[in-house]
Amino acid sequence: MTMGLQADFTSSGPGCVPDGRGAGFTLTGPRTALEPPALRLAPTTGGVLVSRTEILTPVGVPSEVIDPLRAWYADAEGRVLHDPALVGGSGTVSLPGGLRFSELPLRIRIQYHEMNPVTGRPVGTIHHTVEAATTLHVNPAQEPRPAPDVPAATLSRRQEEAQQTVPSGISAAEPETVRSPTGKDFAERVPQDAVRHLGFAAVDFGTTNSTLTIHDMRQLEVRPMARRQEKRLRAELTDLLTDPAAAGPDGARWRQLLHDVTRQLLPESAAEAGGDPGRALAESLRSGHGGSNEVHKLCTALEVQLSRVGEPLQRRIAPRLHACYDRAFAELPLDSLRLFPAELDQVGGAEVASRIEVVSHTPDLRVRMGEERVAVGGTGGGTPRAYRGLKQYLGRDRPMPELPAHPDGSPVTADDLIREGLRYLLDQGDEYIAANPRELQQGKIDHVVMTYPTVAPPAVRRRLRELVAAEADGLGVTLVDTQFDEAVAAALFFIMKGLGGDFGAGVEAFRARCRELPGTFGKAWQQNALILDVGGGTSDVALISLHLKDRTPDPAPGEDERFTGRLYVLTPKLLGSTGHLQLGGDLMTLRLFRWYKAALADHLLRTRADDYDRVIGSLKEPFAADGRYAAGSLLDRNPESDGYPGDLVDMAVRTRWSGLHETERSEAEQAFWMLWRIAEEAKYQLGAGKAEYVPPPEEIAALLTRSGATGDPDAEWAPLMTAAVFEGLLAGTVDEIMDLVAAMARKLPQGQELDRVFLTGKSSRMPMIRAALEQRLNAEDDVHWNPAGIEVEEKEYAKLATSIGACWGHHVRRFAHNERTARSVLRRGRYVLRIEVDNLRYYLPSDFGATFQLGAAATPTDAMLKAGTGLSPIGPGGIWAVRSDWDQLPRSLVVHRGTGTSWALWGWFDPDVRIKRHEPGFVLDLEQWTAEAQFQVEVDADLFLHVHLCRGAPQYVVEGRSSPIAFDQALDEQGAWKPVQIVVDTRVAGDRPDFGAVVFDLPEDPREGLTLFDQTFRTGQEAGARELRGALSGWLDPPSPDGWSFYLRFPDDPDRPDELIDVVPIPSPMHAEAQAKGGELSHENAEYVATLDETGRLRVHRAPVPYWSAGSLAEMWQKKGSVFRVAMEDAQSAHFADRDPFNGRH
Repeated sequence: MTMGLQADFTSSGPGCVPDGRGAGFTLTGPRTALEPPALRLAPTTGGVLVSRTEILTPVGVPSEVIDPLRAWYADAEGRVLHDPALVGGSGTVSLPGGLRFSELPLRIRIQYHEMNPVTGRPVGTIHHTVEAATTLHVNPAQEPRPAPDVPAATLSRRQEEAQQTVPSGISAAEPETVRSPTGKDFAERVPQDAVRHLGFAAVDFGTTNSTLTIHDMRQLEVRPMARRQEKRLRAELTDLLTDPAAAGPDGARWRQLLHDVTRQLLPESAAEAGGDPGRALAESLRSGHGGSNEVHKLCTALEVQLSRVGEPLQRRIAPRLHACYDRAFAELPLDSLRLFPAELDQVGGAEVASRIEVVSHTPDLRVRMGEERVAVGGTGGGTPRAYRGLKQYLGRDRPMPELPAHPDGSPVTADDLIREGLRYLLDQGDEYIAANPRELQQGKIDHVVMTYPTVAPPAVRRRLRELVAAEADGLGVTLVDTQFDEAVAAALFFIMKGLGGDFGAGVEAFRARCRELPGTFGKAWQQNALILDVGGGTSDVALISLHLKDRTPDPAPGEDERFTGRLYVLTPKLLGSTGHLQLGGDLMTLRLFRWYKAALADHLLRTRADDYDRVIGSLKEPFAADGRYAAGSLLDRNPESDGYPGDLVDMAVRTRWSGLHETERSEAEQAFWMLWRIAEEAKYQLGAGKAEYVPPPEEIAALLTRSGATGDPDAEWAPLMTAAVFEGLLAGTVDEIMDLVAAMARKLPQGQELDRVFLTGKSSRMPMIRAALEQRLNAEDDVHWNPAGIEVEEKEYAKLATSIGACWGHHVRRFAHNERTARSVLRRGRYVLRIEVDNLRYYLPSDFGATFQLGAAATPTDAMLKAGTGLSPIGPGGIWAVRSDWDQLPRSLVVHRGTGTSWALWGWFDPDVRIKRHEPGFVLDLEQWTAEAQFQVEVDADLFLHVHLCRGAPQYVVEGRSSPIAFDQALDEQGAWKPVQIVVDTRVAGDRPDFGAVVFDLPEDPREGLTLFDQTFRTGQEAGARELRGALSGWLDPPSPDGWSFYLRFPDDPDRPDELIDVVPIPSPMHAEAQAKGGELSHENAEYVATLDETGRLRVHRAPVPYWSAGSLAEMWQKKGSVFRVAMEDAQSAHFADRDPFNGRH
């Protein structure tokens, strides 16, 4: 049962007929007069305040369907409920014609606050949520589909698909589908008659490897230890029990001890069978005999028997037994946390190569992921093609001309292949769930958390969501969350790992690794951590500050605090994040690949000069002299330097396939992958610390033959790479990574220390990465850090960390205790840890700067928004965002994100482009534009960009409740003005006296000259709204529960008491905006300002005061002072061909 509020649907009248078996409701009326079901809300514990209702219908459903339903249920917002109530609009709902669907899934999320029965006010600022779901059955419309509003010529193929996305008819035997212009029907991922998995899956689609972690909602089975820990303990004990040298000279006594344990635990037949008792116990462990209870009994028996033997045997065996425990409990208790990395490959591994192999073109494009079944690129003759490294092309509409086109003739793109790769991953997740019915709640995945590179621009994030969600070319997943980038997800993994599966013990261990904050009397601690994730294609870095607070409430009367639990709150704050989209393990391999290619060419030109006289004759100094190749010169020069003869090297060792015909392409591509695997193996061997690496000569011979080398290959020769050469080749790549690390470390607040450094990602396991990191941080004079705080994720979690962290973080975000609901748990003596995951989104992770010319190579000279700036719910509907100061806009606007080492293009706006696409009838005078246009950039929590545009200074709308101030009170008997101040006081009864804060200082009559009133207000949004001059205050102090008390003070007459103006209540958010935009509503972190207009009306506003808005660029220009808010155009990230290993040019 949901604490606080229950929600379900019920019939609203004769036109809303419940279906059998609770399958939904049939709406019998015409589409112009439908009666949706009523929403029944029933408080279960006292009263509740409903703050928001949110429609969660799949995003593919058009807004013209959602908006009427949203309005129908909006009546619930703002209501205080003490008894069950029905919610639903009066009359009927009209849906537009031309929408061909017969079933509409409807899910509503209700946010609410519990009410204090004594005060009648909401308890705290933390909201709760409850959901209700059903299906509406309606008659399909027969009207033709209306034409799009925007001319088709101005739309891309993807925009056309998105515009035409509508639900289509479905039945019990047929999933709901959407037909795109390509002729492809995109089904909902989980048909209406199928079972949905009630948990969710987190996907880390990597450049090189991918993982998927499932969170399952089934009730946790009580076990002595987690399954992974038990499995590891069985393996460790098996090694100990079968080690003949475990006890050294005390072997006989050890054997007798094991014999006694065998007789105690094993069946009589096994115990008396003779033989080695250690092996008998080990065989019992391998067979899984007795489950975890038997493992516990074995450990207990060993401990008891050891306590009875002599000290020599104890000294030998006890440390090894305790080491078994240590290694077992070092395993993450993922099943205790209900986290399950899905098995994705053929041998049960939890990661799969992001190599996408096309297995079918018709009737649908389908792929599989994993290691090679056909050679990458195919071999001609109709063999399926395969691709690696497609992640770097996400959102670029990169065509794949070698694949058959869509039915409409448009090419298959890299995005299409990525979408099908994600389909494969989710299908594998479904199979893993189905294969584990005893462990996992059954059903298909329909809720997905997607991670993405930290510096991926908005276009990539948006496109990733489209490919998974119910867009026209998406997979049809109902709920898609893109809250966590890869650096933050990795950070969450290490937080989870530090806490372990037992929050009670884990939080105490975590606290021991933190620094107590001064002045908190043992109630607050802090730890700063830097996370470096070096993956196959990208590097991501995050700097976070972790604040732990003891918020255990005072014991209730009659409670003994010695026997109550503890309530801790862990608040992570993101101090900064950065990364690089083409800086990872693949770039390292590519640089080794170039060395090996040069080494092979050097060998051929030295040993077979006559066969390569054309190549040698084309070489210039210093690579050749007097018609002879200068031995070793190709290895002495950087293959990326100017003047390097890369084309001639490829004539000797052909690995470039771009632009070749099919047969030649296939041979060159196979040679590339043979050499690539050699370079990869060298990276693994030398990266693990070997002194040198020599590939098998037979592989080199086969490679030379494949690449077109003439003459018989030397079957005994292979190039030798030393550790010194290896480190020299990778030094530049490692230095780039360390530049990012140093840039983040320098963002530590002054005087604070970097306590922990976590390294994850498979490439980060190389010892040279850790050594370079230590060297670089030691060289940073302004960075104080703890060298003993480095932790490298060595195990299989090096790649899994991202998906596990995202999965755990999403779960904690949705289901964590709040301070009020924790009381009952605390009474039972348990520890409660609340982790405020959302706080990671409340601060800018990087600087943002602006330039003012499209296409120019200029970068910002300074930041208009700084990393670490706090966000607040100032966007439409309470969306968390931050805004820059207003500034003049010369022409166009380009916004860049700082990476710490450079600037990345993030978004742009150009008035000419806007007018051409959306307002072709408007003619803009560019000379006036450059003289009068002002701009303000808004960055939200997802780092999406909007720009506010205004002609001249912006004007504000002041509406609603106001308090009158009689300015005549400030006039003396002669009519002269006496200085006055408007003061705000937030004291409550019993507080110490306070002089309050001056909000407005009026030394002169503000009605004369209006110098104080430097802002322009409007009394409404309409074009003819009254114009007033006025003043805008700074931020007000946080309010008391009843709001703010405002007083009129006469500073020149100190004996005159302050006169109460009014007690102004806390203004509520604008529900209509929140409903339309899907923002979150909360007074937490909200800021408030006051306005005073020339008529003496005082108002308090939830910041920001709304602008006098315009609906278009033309309207903004005509209504001087109005503000037009528009999304900035997405920018593509820079892509460097020389860092792309798989483009066929290496």
